[in-house]
Amino acid sequence: MTTVSIRPTALAIAVAAALPGFALAAPGADSAYRTDLQNSHVEDATSQGINQVNMITCIMSAMRPDALVNTGNYIALVDKNKCDPNARSSSSNSGSDNAGSNTASYMTAVVNSARTSNDDPMRVKTWIDLSEENKHATIFVNISATEAPSTSNPYGVFRLDYCGKGDGVPGCMMNGFLQGSTSGIDYFETESGGGGGGGTNVIALRLTTSGTDNGAGALQMTQMGQQIAYSFAYNGTYFRRSDGVSDECFSRLADDADAGMSVWRYGLYDAASGERVNLSSGFQIEFTAPDGNTYHGQVGYYGLWLPPDAASQVSDGTTVQRVQYGSDGPPTKTPYTLVKADGRLTKYTKKSRTLASADKIKFNTFVFDVTGFFSGAVANRQYEMYWDDAAGVFKVTGTMECGNSGCQTKDLDSEKSVAASYFAPQGGVRGWSQSLGGELFIPLAGVTGAVDSASVNVIYREQALVYPADMPTTLFCLRECPTAATLASFFAQNSTDMSPFVASTFNNWGPTDASGVVSYTTGNALLKDAATASVVFTNRDALQARPQYQWGVRTGRLFTALADAQCANDATKFCDSKVDELATYYQWETGPNQWNQFAAVKDGNGDIVAFDAPLQVSYDVPNSAHYGAYAGKSIVLQYGGFGDLWGIPGECVSSVTNLHVSCDTANSRYVPAFVIPFDELLGRVNHGATPLLAKWLDREIRFARKDVSVCSAAGVTLGAAVTLPTAAGLANPADSASSIYIGVMPIVTDPPRVIQGDVKY
Repeated sequence: MTTVSIRPTALAIAVAAALPGFALAAPGADSAYRTDLQNSHVEDATSQGINQVNMITCIMSAMRPDALVNTGNYIALVDKNKCDPNARSSSSNSGSDNAGSNTASYMTAVVNSARTSNDDPMRVKTWIDLSEENKHATIFVNISATEAPSTSNPYGVFRLDYCGKGDGVPGCMMNGFLQGSTSGIDYFETESGGGGGGGTNVIALRLTTSGTDNGAGALQMTQMGQQIAYSFAYNGTYFRRSDGVSDECFSRLADDADAGMSVWRYGLYDAASGERVNLSSGFQIEFTAPDGNTYHGQVGYYGLWLPPDAASQVSDGTTVQRVQYGSDGPPTKTPYTLVKADGRLTKYTKKSRTLASADKIKFNTFVFDVTGFFSGAVANRQYEMYWDDAAGVFKVTGTMECGNSGCQTKDLDSEKSVAASYFAPQGGVRGWSQSLGGELFIPLAGVTGAVDSASVNVIYREQALVYPADMPTTLFCLRECPTAATLASFFAQNSTDMSPFVASTFNNWGPTDASGVVSYTTGNALLKDAATASVVFTNRDALQARPQYQWGVRTGRLFTALADAQCANDATKFCDSKVDELATYYQWETGPNQWNQFAAVKDGNGDIVAFDAPLQVSYDVPNSAHYGAYAGKSIVLQYGGFGDLWGIPGECVSSVTNLHVSCDTANSRYVPAFVIPFDELLGRVNHGATPLLAKWLDREIRFARKDVSVCSAAGVTLGAAVTLPTAAGLANPADSASSIYIGVMPIVTDPPRVIQGDVKY
């Protein structure tokens, strides 16, 4: 076997060199805190045009063909969510407790990386399985890399061709190429509207270079019949872009005071040793299905993930193999028994902080009656607001506007003040804020004037998955209480039911008679109604037909003892609001997604393997103007494992100007509002009394906007028209008649060798 070395990031650097920049942290001591790599990239309006190729490049890098040259065909698993730029910066991403946003979504690929000698090109053949339920598609990728990037040639010499092909569909649904040479970069892609009859989308990019820090180019996009075109130029200091109407100038310097930054991935480390904080949140599994095929997946805190073709073939009691990787050689396999239910129970444990400590931290709350709220307010809306401790009032900043593309926060024309006494008749404020720990309640019953914010508590809840052995035997529900029958009736075709809940419990905020209480029992990881039927519903199509329930159905808050729900002024009735006084309560959810369902495994002794829940940590935001309204505040964050830290408050910025905008503005992107610095003092978070260090791993830089005269004075001008690549340059690696044909996807039975960039053996 010939051992060949090739620069591992050559392809990624080639794609990113002009617009995105690539940064490596200088290693200090040997700890992971010092040595884990940091990546920076630039986000610009032109980034939309190369999102697809950036995603493919990210996926290819995560398969590590550089590390497994001349080792034959191997399987790689890549988390699509880690490489999809749209998944993380949608303006509808502004806050949700939906666990689906934190779960892995793996793609399976077969990779073959080969090179005859150091004098020959490296060829990488890849087959990426993009199958979804009842839909099968494969991306065929061929790469030929001749020369790695260098000082004189920043992009190297390479060619990447790809074709996205659906089973039984002639031709490519998506066909493109990316080519790097001594003169620059060419990129072209044509896509048949996602295969959905939406017309043909075309992207063409040409980037020419004149040295390592100077270049120019053009980008043209045709999407759904709309055409967008940009010309651009840059030097070492400035970047200039025009769409023919708006001429924009930006500083390329990351340390410019007006540059924007957002971090999408962080690691947490032990403050003393600098080693990574590792969670036992899941492990890889292998499943031999009744159809005779072997599938690779994962089981963990957020449930079970398997490819769509396999997911329909597993059930409670199925045997799966745990795949454990050693330091070298093939992994070992151990049989486990799957424990699976079509719903899951979550426990909410009470935490609190003072209202004064929540100063300026935004939350969302639903307002039914706007009498006394503020002039011009609309009833039955969700509002964004915060407590202003200096003014002693709540400030309303926006409303939540929902449509087919999701929900976005629309800024009000000016902030509106609301007295704390407005919420007194309702007992207080009920809302949701990731930065305050999720669901929250601010008790304000009896308040008539000013409040002592140091004496008022903000109650929030810590969530934990409930395992079967820990499920309460009986649970009681007063509001939004489904049964198996009400679920089936509501989601039936042409149903006229108002909700999937028992009618008397739908939007029931008032006292409830004993006859209106819905009781449940539990067993085999399931919630059972009075008819002992399992309270589950997993028909994806039926749920999507009711958009408000497309992500699943969740009960109201569940009591373990009905006496705990007795109303204070009438013990013969029961009040849902009494749950706010309890240390714990529960909620049940059901749906078609892995995060709606319980999944775990039993070992050979019959014991269920318990996985670690995300760590809840606090971060004291530095008291600096750079952090805006959150300066000097303490926020709550969740850590799901290496790279997954969430809870930093967000804002929306324009992809055209990089300036702050309302989230309902066209071309807006939702981004974290600030960055936790890579600093042993300012980057410290706490898990209880344990100090930890945060380190950013994946950082976005948004150039600081300047007057266009600044670019002109620096000699950055938009020159002559650039000749763009065309469809004539396309090649098809899925076509047996093509010179770059890579063949049909090989069958590989070995466990995955690479999982999201980590070479296992």
